[in-house]
Amino acid sequence: MKINIENFKIFYSSFLGKSITQIILKKIHTLWPNFNNSRNAAIGFGFPFLSAFKSNIQRLFFLVPNKFGLFNFFINEKNLTASVQEDILPLEDLSIDRLLVVNCFEYLSDHKKFLREAWRILDKDGEIIIITPNTYGLWRFFYKKKLNSPTTFSSYELDLLLSNNFFTPIKTEYCLFLPPLKNKFLTNKIRSFEVLNNRLTKYFAGLIITKGKKNYLSPVSSNNKIVKQKIRGDIRA
Repeated sequence: MKINIENFKIFYSSFLGKSITQIILKKIHTLWPNFNNSRNAAIGFGFPFLSAFKSNIQRLFFLVPNKFGLFNFFINEKNLTASVQEDILPLEDLSIDRLLVVNCFEYLSDHKKFLREAWRILDKDGEIIIITPNTYGLWRFFYKKKLNSPTTFSSYELDLLLSNNFFTPIKTEYCLFLPPLKNKFLTNKIRSFEVLNNRLTKYFAGLIITKGKKNYLSPVSSNNKIVKQKIRGDIRA
């Protein structure tokens, strides 16, 4: 599927897009409270998010799937942005501490290959955050119409994908409880609404934000027994 990255740029430049960015940033900061001296990468359209923490990061890469088309975001920092093939990332083994997957996972053609590649580039205690539209949320229609999002996930599906591909699910956050509305007054109140509804309606939230940790000792099935197998750093799907 061909995606036009300019659609993301236009959306996140809008009033609604900026409000959503602030909500997501708060959730990221809850899951990753300390960015000091860490090596980070974002794949998809992650510019509005990790860029807010750029001054506290040792190394930062923005990876854009080549199906999105070319987009030069940082005019004076060309080395930070690269167009990539989603299952062959141009990063060395164990070179990243944290990987943010945003505006990406729902567009992937092979989630297993991508997660194996994410496992390869993450360091031994590396962590991944996946942000994706919720199958049960009203925002799935908005993301499909505005950003051509073809797939949605439940928190259970994300946990299962992580567990089956050498990651341990750690925590899941939810956001966007207010339906997508064009009313500027209601949009301006969206962050207050998030606080009131987080515990009540999380299963109907617009976005799911799942954090996983790289699992070096991964359980595999052998003759109906669960055994521990050490995964080598050069594993490939």
